[in-house]
Formats: sequence, structure tokens, C-alpha cells
Amino acid sequence: MGASCAYQATNTGLGVKSPVGAAADKELSRLWSDFASFMGVNLGTGVDPPIAYRSYMPQLLQFFLTSVVLPSGTRVTDSLAYHLRSQWMHQAMSDPCLFHATLFSASASIDMLRNQPNSMPTLYHQTWVIRLVNERLAHRQPLLTYSTLGAVIPLLYYNMVALDRDSAITHQTGLLKMLLRTPKSFRTEIGPLIGIIKLAMLSFACIYDLPPAWDCLNSESLRPSTLLRNIVSQASLRTGTVVYETGIIESLLDVYEAISSVDHLVYSDHDMTTREVDRILTFSKTNHATIHYENDRHQEPAERINACCQLACQAFWKIVQHGHRFEQIQQRNGISEAQSLLKHIYQTEPLYWVQNAPEIYTWIVFTGAAASITEKDRVAFVSHAGTILTAIDAESLTLTRQGWSYFRLLRNLGGHGKPLSYLEGG
Repeated sequence: MGASCAYQATNTGLGVKSPVGAAADKELSRLWSDFASFMGVNLGTGVDPPIAYRSYMPQLLQFFLTSVVLPSGTRVTDSLAYHLRSQWMHQAMSDPCLFHATLFSASASIDMLRNQPNSMPTLYHQTWVIRLVNERLAHRQPLLTYSTLGAVIPLLYYNMVALDRDSAITHQTGLLKMLLRTPKSFRTEIGPLIGIIKLAMLSFACIYDLPPAWDCLNSESLRPSTLLRNIVSQASLRTGTVVYETGIIESLLDVYEAISSVDHLVYSDHDMTTREVDRILTFSKTNHATIHYENDRHQEPAERINACCQLACQAFWKIVQHGHRFEQIQQRNGISEAQSLLKHIYQTEPLYWVQNAPEIYTWIVFTGAAASITEKDRVAFVSHAGTILTAIDAESLTLTRQGWSYFRLLRNLGGHGKPLSYLEGG
């Protein structure tokens, strides 16, 4: 597999102790049986969990199924979240590598929410994932199974959102090499898992403002305006569940017309993009002066969505108008549209976005990421989007890829497009 696919395991003596004796065995059997019932999985008789019991395991598994992955009953039954709750968990409950990866995901997410360094359980399970993946890759015929590939995804994801770029690149490179060594028939068979891998790679590309590592994600057939076209259509025909305030539809239409006129520039160089900016500013018919929205935590979700739409439109026009000067202006003016957007997004229930406004959410979050000045700012959008996009997108990643295409064009219009390999630079 090459050196870039090898992960250096560290000492696992982290002081995470297991109960011993008959009492521990009895408690483990009860918890495992309860969890299997909760999952709706028939493990059969005499089946033990794939790793030694830890007292925190049930809590981490429950957190994974209710927070890292949104609960069932969402709008999309073939979503990536549904796959994570079903096939992923079924595999994890019999495979130690994927089980450690699942616990690592939950523990790392909790650390992020608490804004704290990696906890003991996080480090413990991360170390075991790395060790077990290395063991499988060390075989004469590397064990490139669903569980082996799946276990690397959290290593990539949580390193990139922690802005440990070198580690994230190592995991992404190794994962891509593993994928390309598997038969195409196998990749087709595990389609939803491939979708999750692609989502992680697009998230990496968004955070670091680089092209995706996997060439198949660079598709010129995707039009950046598609996402907005669908939103404007729903808003104009009132076919969706969101009721728009006066002027919001006009603002959305202005942005859509501007984006539609420069669809072809998503992969163009900076000089060509710059020549088009003055022309698309003529599509700005409505007032795009900055409007400050009160961030009242008691606002109704529909009010927040309207505020998000207006803020996203304002951010779009500022990026287009100011180009390279956009970041300087944002820094001088203090709080930005991106920061305001983030507050409204976080104070809206995730299931509301999933069930009522998936297209709007996708457009808003990619606009916010494009308007963000630093990688850390983009992480705030990407880390929130991960949970929701897995709940609204299937393995084809239709909305996510539309959002990514729009993001690339908007970054180009702002003078920040980077035609670089993701391996370049530090």
C-alpha cells in the first residue's frame, strides 16, 4: 500500500479499565442485548461485542445514533444517515475495527461540543483504529473490507475539523489508495459507504479551499446554479413548506440570475472570472445593504430561515463586489454575514432543516463557508453540515455536489479559486 497508507499506532496504555469477573460479564451481556434490541438487530445467541467492555460504551453508542447520526424518521429513507444507522452499525457490532471507529466518532464529537482536547476514550479508540487498520493492511493481501475502509473515515474527518492538515492528508491519501485497489464491483456494492467517503473528501476540500482529492468529484456537468434554481422555483410556486417574507424571493432571484450567467466559470482562471464580475453586478436590482438581524433564541424556525436567506444574499453580493478586498472589509467591519448565518443555523433544530428546507440549508451553509475568511471559520459550517447532509443526501450526493459546485464558483468570483493539488502546500 505504500508508506503513506501506514498509520503509526501509539501506546494504548491510557488507563481505561474494564470491569472484571462474572458481574462484568453479566452487565455486558445485558447492555449488549438492550442495545441490539434498540438497534433492531438480531445478533443470535452467544454473540459477544467485538471489543472488551467499557462502562461508557452504551452512552457513546447512543450519542452516535442520536447526534452524530440524526434519528430515523427523517424525510429521506435512502439517506446516508439511514445507512449509518443500519448497515454501518450492523457491521460495527461484529467488527472490532469499525466498532472502535464508531466509538471514536462519538467521543471526538463530544469533545468538539465541549470545546475540549481529546479525552481519554477518544485517544484510546483512535489508537486502536489505527492499530487495527495497520494490521489489516500489513497482510500479503490487504483486507480491504467495508469495515476497514469505513474505519478510516472518522480518522480523516476528525483530523480535518481539528485542522490537523498533515494527519488528515495522510488518512485521505491512504483511503483513496485503498479504494482504488478494490474492484469496481466491490465499490458499487458498498455504494452508500462510498457516498460517505466522498462527503468527507468534499468537506476536506471545502475547509482547505482545494479541489477534491478524488478526480470523480470534479464534474464539469454540475451547474453551480442548479441548487438556487430549485430554491427559486419552490419559492415562486410556493410548493415548499417555507413561507418567505416580502423581498426575500426577489433577492434570491437576483442571486440566481447572476450565478446562471457565469455557470461556465466554475473552473475558469482568475483573469477570466474578474472580467465577468462587473457584468453580473448588473443583476443586482434589490437593496443589498447590510441588514442586522436580531438573534432572538425564541424566533420561529421560519423567521430564522428568512433571515438566513437574506444574510446569504448579502454575503454573495459582498463577495462579488469586493473580490480580493472582501476579507479586509469583513475584518474591518467586525461581525460578518457568515458569523450571523452561523448563529441562526445553530439555533434551528437540525430535524427542521432536514424535513422542511434541505435545499435552502445546503445553499446557506455553502454560502457561509464561501464567505468565511479562515479555515477555522469554514470548519464551523462544515462540522454542522456533516450531520445534516448525511440525513438529506443519498449515495449520489446530489445536493452536496450541487452545493460544492456553487461554493467553487463563489470562491472564484471572490478571487480565491485555487487550481492546486490537495497534496500541495502546508
